[in-house]
Amino acid sequence: MAKRRRREYLILLEKSKAAAETAIDQFNRVRHPYKNETTLILLANAWELLSKAVLVQMHKSIKKGNRDETISGEVAVSRLLHHKKLNQHQVETIQQIISLRHAATHHYLPGVPVEIIQHLLFFGCKFFRQTVQDNFPSHAKDLEQNYLSISFTDLTTYADRVQKLVSRVKKSQTDKKLVWLLERGIAFDGNSYITQSQFETKYRGKHRVMPYLALGKFTAEGDMVRIVPVEAPKNYTADINLRKGSSKDSSLPVVVKRTNLEEDYPYLTKEIGEKVNKSLNFVAKAMSSLGLKGDRRYHQKIRSSKSGSIQRYSPAALDRLRQKLKEDPEYDPYQNVA
Repeated sequence: MAKRRRREYLILLEKSKAAAETAIDQFNRVRHPYKNETTLILLANAWELLSKAVLVQMHKSIKKGNRDETISGEVAVSRLLHHKKLNQHQVETIQQIISLRHAATHHYLPGVPVEIIQHLLFFGCKFFRQTVQDNFPSHAKDLEQNYLSISFTDLTTYADRVQKLVSRVKKSQTDKKLVWLLERGIAFDGNSYITQSQFETKYRGKHRVMPYLALGKFTAEGDMVRIVPVEAPKNYTADINLRKGSSKDSSLPVVVKRTNLEEDYPYLTKEIGEKVNKSLNFVAKAMSSLGLKGDRRYHQKIRSSKSGSIQRYSPAALDRLRQKLKEDPEYDPYQNVA
């Protein structure tokens, strides 16, 4: 008896996952002169196949008219937006990948800053995993959770690099071509791309270019990713904190602050107790009750091979507890929650 042919959408799904992981593998190869091109070609292929797998599973046609050919990748991805399988920002990210892929396949790809490639690869793969999880949950486990890439360069972000490229579109033909390739991906209407001439018309006669491009909105509203290599000597801890920055700056600056644990968090729980004349249990409960434990301004938890963990507190934590006891001499942390 002939073996039954697997369902079409499952074949498309398996091929798409293989293409996505091979794209990552190509990007991480050492001394790869065609790295950007092969990465984009494979990642675009992965998205085209995944989009068609979702459409076929939904019983939607992927045929191009009455011909035996199937629709293009950009049309397939656009249809996922129409069917609410992807959101606008996800589609705009994927369409940039496909637009760059077309340039790499049919002509040549201009130099692409590493921040732009990393951004598109990171979010392209992140959205890929989410789409597989949402539509084929039993197949999501096949995708690896972590992929390692080494970086020794202090990089910026997609937004920062795009802003610099856009600032040079009137002076550099190479930068103008790359910005057009990104812009046409975002501006794809489901049927056709804008031409380079139509792209130039958007900002012709304008002093500034970015406000008139779809790229401007994309960089202002989208999340950014930045690869940050962290190297530290023994007994240092690395803290990465996200905080609201200026609305005028989307470059995601990174500030690295070196911390000396014994100087910045000099007190053990017992030592705090001795200074305020309270028991170890009282202090431990008070730190939790006052919301100091777990707050890096006041507390740091240190792993220890002997006791499992050690709790260390900053001078600010001691001052906060002293203030509480001064304001409320009858303070009982076992009954009060700050």
